[in-house]
Amino acid sequence: MAGVYTKKHVEDMFDTSEEALPFRLQQIAEDELGETPARRKESLAKLLQLLSEEEDLNPRKDAQFLLRFLRVRKYDVEAALRTVKNYFKIRNTSGPVFRDFLPSKVSPATRKLMMIMKEKDAHGRRIFYFKPGMWMLDESSYVDVHRAIMVCLEHLAKDPTTQTLGVVLLFDYGGFTAEKVLAINVGLIRRGFEYLQDCMPMRLKGMYCVKQGLAFDTFFAIIRPFLKAKLVQRFILYGEKFEELHKEIPAKVLPEEYGGQAPPVDFVGFWNELEGYDDEYQENINYGYTRTSNGDFATVAEIENQLTFL
Repeated sequence: MAGVYTKKHVEDMFDTSEEALPFRLQQIAEDELGETPARRKESLAKLLQLLSEEEDLNPRKDAQFLLRFLRVRKYDVEAALRTVKNYFKIRNTSGPVFRDFLPSKVSPATRKLMMIMKEKDAHGRRIFYFKPGMWMLDESSYVDVHRAIMVCLEHLAKDPTTQTLGVVLLFDYGGFTAEKVLAINVGLIRRGFEYLQDCMPMRLKGMYCVKQGLAFDTFFAIIRPFLKAKLVQRFILYGEKFEELHKEIPAKVLPEEYGGQAPPVDFVGFWNELEGYDDEYQENINYGYTRTSNGDFATVAEIENQLTFL
């Protein structure tokens, strides 16, 4: 007896609702994050309710923004709430980093140090590329560099691929000297790692370092106390062993200086494109912790007392 053919529609196989991930990510999100249409809807409603009870916080409430935090915390709504609060609190306690927090305000000298690569790693994850060894102390302050890093991470966080698969960081420490270690603001770098570990709405899957030398050893000794054990394990030091690096980031996506086959990275093109998102960054400035119960702006000390991740 011939079988009966039943026509299947896309809606029968995939989630096609407004907040759904791209089809290729949906099964991964269900397996790794526990995301289903019903759980997404229920968790968004619960998170919105909890945020409405935060009197001193004026957060973004759109689903696109809140889903970043639910996904990074695998739909643990209470943990997602803490991460949202930490995300806004650290903006109040990082001084000048979030002042002029726009891609267009990043200086030309700082733009030559970092970018988000168009190509993905061997696991389909986005790559943030940073060359601290090329930092010229007479052209950019550490605050400038730190701000630019945060601008890039903010852009990465809204990408559904990053929310689902995570992100990797590729650091080139060639030219990184003791003088540059001394120029680093330890307080800000501590805040930076707090952001990576407790505030960032995406999963950090690897920190790959190449061309590191003695100055890197000193730098790592300084930052080690700020790192949780899980993050320490995700630092992988390749030195000049680019063949090993290619197992994680294929040679076809890396430039020749790392034994790759791709053309030189296009810092100018990346930053020109990112400037097109200035309006989104400007809109985000309208949200966050604003006033204390007596109507005054919250002080750094008041907000730091609330931080759960210090």
